[in-house]
Amino acid sequence: MSDFAFAMTGAACTAGAGAALVYRALAPTGRHRAARPATDGQLLRPVEALDQLEAHCPVQDRPTLQLRLTTGGQCCTECRHTTTTEATP
Repeated sequence: MSDFAFAMTGAACTAGAGAALVYRALAPTGRHRAARPATDGQLLRPVEALDQLEAHCPVQDRPTLQLRLTTGGQCCTECRHTTTTEATP
């Protein structure tokens, strides 16, 4: 090979590597916002994020904290007894 071919090959490799570095520096990473530092008061446990109410539990025969289910019923947080409410037509 001639010196010209070696020079062209080296120039092509250098240009390709430089283009790859520029692309990686400018390409979007998928992060659109900076992360906010969370304080201890902002974090919720999964059970705290649910819709809660205090209602009478028929198993324990006293008012307990219950979770409202998407199916229309309620679930006691202490004994896990589930009561369903049937819709009247």
